[in-house]
Amino acid sequence: MRTTNLFILRGYVGQEPKAFDDGKIAKVSVATNRSWTDRKSRERVEKTDWVTVTLLNERDAAFVLKNVRKGAPIYAECRVAETSYEKDGKTIYGVDVVANVFDVLSRADSDEEDAA
Repeated sequence: MRTTNLFILRGYVGQEPKAFDDGKIAKVSVATNRSWTDRKSRERVEKTDWVTVTLLNERDAAFVLKNVRKGAPIYAECRVAETSYEKDGKTIYGVDVVANVFDVLSRADSDEEDAA
């Protein structure tokens, strides 16, 4: 069986991208929204989820750091990668969302998709 590790995001950049390792790596905070109707109150509920996307490709990181700004609509195809580091003699485990594809959408593209 062939396996897949694919995480797709379409959202908005929440703050200016941050550079790491002398600009070879970039991290971007992305907001995605979801909504549902509460069963009891019948009111519409909206929630924003925040995901930090890591760009490990130096060329992609440079592009993002130069061209992507807060509020920009984006589309990203990512993989989830395990991470670990030592702190106070203990191993701390986590995950990174690493972009394989990171595209800045035009405002018209993002508005058109929202209407669909």
